[in-house]
Amino acid sequence: MLSFSATSVLFNFCVALGIGLLVGAERERRKGEGPLRRSAGIRTFTVCTLAGFVAQSLGGTPLLITALLLVGVLTGLSYQRSKEHDPGLTSEVTILLSCLLGGLSVQSPELAALIGIVLTALLAARERMHQFVRHAITEQELEDVIVFLAAALILLPLAPDQYIGPYQSINPHDLARFVVAVMSISAVGYMAKRIMGPNAGMALTGFAGGFISSTATILVMGQAARNSAQHVQLAAMGAMLSTISTLLQLGLLISVMLPQMLPHMLMPMGLGGLVACLYTLWLYKRLPQADALPALDLKGHAFDHKTTLVLCLAVLSVTVLTAALHQWLGATGVMIAAMLTGLVDAHASVASASSLVAQQQMTWAQAEQVIWLAVSTNTLSKTAVAISAGGRSFALLLVPGLALVIAAVWLCVFLTA
Repeated sequence: MLSFSATSVLFNFCVALGIGLLVGAERERRKGEGPLRRSAGIRTFTVCTLAGFVAQSLGGTPLLITALLLVGVLTGLSYQRSKEHDPGLTSEVTILLSCLLGGLSVQSPELAALIGIVLTALLAARERMHQFVRHAITEQELEDVIVFLAAALILLPLAPDQYIGPYQSINPHDLARFVVAVMSISAVGYMAKRIMGPNAGMALTGFAGGFISSTATILVMGQAARNSAQHVQLAAMGAMLSTISTLLQLGLLISVMLPQMLPHMLMPMGLGGLVACLYTLWLYKRLPQADALPALDLKGHAFDHKTTLVLCLAVLSVTVLTAALHQWLGATGVMIAAMLTGLVDAHASVASASSLVAQQQMTWAQAEQVIWLAVSTNTLSKTAVAISAGGRSFALLLVPGLALVIAAVWLCVFLTA
């Protein structure tokens, strides 16, 4: 009967063998035929992976490095012979990585297997990845991906998690997390719009647009309603759907910034969302059968860099203003700050409330009131936009729905207090 040590070695060997066979099988399918047939296939990759396993097992890291150097030299010589017909380095780099994975199988077979599977998937998806990068994704979207990754992988980890600035009210890490969360949510809404097509309908347009900016979506819907009177009801329905996505966005931000408070706020958000859905359904039932309105063109940027920067500055201003008013006027000052800043953006109050709660300058109950006050004044702002952009007919359809939603929220807040 095999000992535990022998069983472990046998398992690690099987992992290394499996990685070599898996990667080699994928490369074998791309070797081609005839005189242009590439030299490395399933046997070469399997042997290189096993060479890394044996080297690590017998001599540790020094022997593994020696094996890598030997494989690298042989791979370089092979590349010199084939570079005129195949200038790419994918197979050559994969051979070296396979040797490394063979060595890694000795110490961490699970990680080696995971990397091997991911590597094979990347190699197998070559055409689809090239097609996606060249045709499916635009240059602007690629820039957005770079900006988002820089924010999520560089800015967020490096931002200090401590309170600085006026009144010790600014936490750079919380601010960076808020910005990344907003960018993520906007990108998800944008991708939903892209995947389902630019002409998927006003419902999708309103719902996806609400993740980017509900107020901006209502502005565009109002302009569409003013330009085409027969489309007023459809535009109002799209605007109402943007309110639903705004509530979802608010819930997601709270789950990131104030996760402990999310269970208590789920009921008001849920009731408000239910009322918004019912009102949207009522608008839908009133639509003429042939009514149709072109979807908004949201192609371009997944998120507006200028809007994100302005929102970041708004969060900073809100946080400092809230802390100052809290120190000067107590809880009354915080409420005043929430009402003023809600006219611009309701989500900024989440970050400021999170900062004050973390410093124990505000209770959970006060933070909830601050957020709902900001949402209420933001509803007033949306009402003004609806009237000015869409005119009387559009406002008469949309404003009652907005009022019912905020009334349902406050009713639930008072009943659960």
